Amino acid sequence: MKVALPPLNLSYLLPLFEKEDGFMKMIPVVLALVLIVSMQLSTSAESVYVKTGSIGKQILPEPTSLTTTSSSSPAYRPLEQIVGEKVIFLPKPLSLRHFGYQSFSGGSGQFGQPTYDEAVGRIGVVTKVSPNSYSGKITVQMEDNGNIYLGNGSDSVDGIALVSEIDYARKTYIGKTLWCKGTWLETYDENKEKKFDENKAITIEDLKKEDLKKANIKKYSPVKVTDVVAGWYSMSPVRFILRSSNGQEGYVDVSISGTNASDILRNTFSFGKSFLLEDPRKKYRWNQKVWAAIEKEKVFIGMTADQAKMSWGEPKEINKTITGKKRHEQWVYSSSSYLYFDNGVLTAIQN
Repeated sequence: MKVALPPLNLSYLLPLFEKEDGFMKMIPVVLALVLIVSMQLSTSAESVYVKTGSIGKQILPEPTSLTTTSSSSPAYRPLEQIVGEKVIFLPKPLSLRHFGYQSFSGGSGQFGQPTYDEAVGRIGVVTKVSPNSYSGKITVQMEDNGNIYLGNGSDSVDGIALVSEIDYARKTYIGKTLWCKGTWLETYDENKEKKFDENKAITIEDLKKEDLKKANIKKYSPVKVTDVVAGWYSMSPVRFILRSSNGQEGYVDVSISGTNASDILRNTFSFGKSFLLEDPRKKYRWNQKVWAAIEKEKVFIGMTADQAKMSWGEPKEINKTITGKKRHEQWVYSSSSYLYFDNGVLTAIQN
């Protein structure tokens, strides 16, 4: 996206050329004008919210601790409550840019959608939300040129995110340390990703590309937040760019409030499912055997309920039975994975 260059009126310079030495006097002026024009033509609509290119490199400095207390996290709101708020059109991986923003109309794309270059990183204001409408559910007016786009969806509209939530994450977490609940960081190599080819069908092998890899880390490793930018998808629109203590760099995409995420995915990518705000090893003084199992996401007989939860995460369902002085619990993780507890101690594993 290029910044439009306003027309230059050079008529006032003509009298200088009519003088005998006018041409020589004009050389510095012409050079200055050429420099101004070239600078304006090369200026693009950059944004702190959009990180272009690849993500992932080796940086060695040790992380620092999270010592400040952040303000309360934004709460979930239905779309009807975001009228008047700013939204940003999210970036996309290279292979999907060809399609533009298909949830919206009013653009210059082949089917009326905004093209990727037309909208990426640009900010608009939500002027209207129609609760009972699938077509034209949300109206966005762009800040820079006043263009209006209509977004379609049921309980969410793909391709946009609230600017306020990215701003909150940037202000709260950049430069701080978090503890990662997962065992890897995503990385992205744009140079290895293939652009969309309309003459070639997408196959399963195309989905196993080299552009998306994982940097392996230990569960609950400390990671320093080096930047926070916009992610690719509305269900996880906030991208935390992270550096581990051994210098690996990657990212984790999360949702701050779940606003503009579909009902079934609203909590899937929540911040709390990816990060802790304090070092769990200092909070829980468990022995090395317990922590070694947790780091590998393993459980063993004799673990407490808290230890098992730290390793496997929250169960999908807990079935409870109380008999006399005993409290029995069955934790359901999947159709074939169960944990059984007696009075808070793991007694059986079915996996």
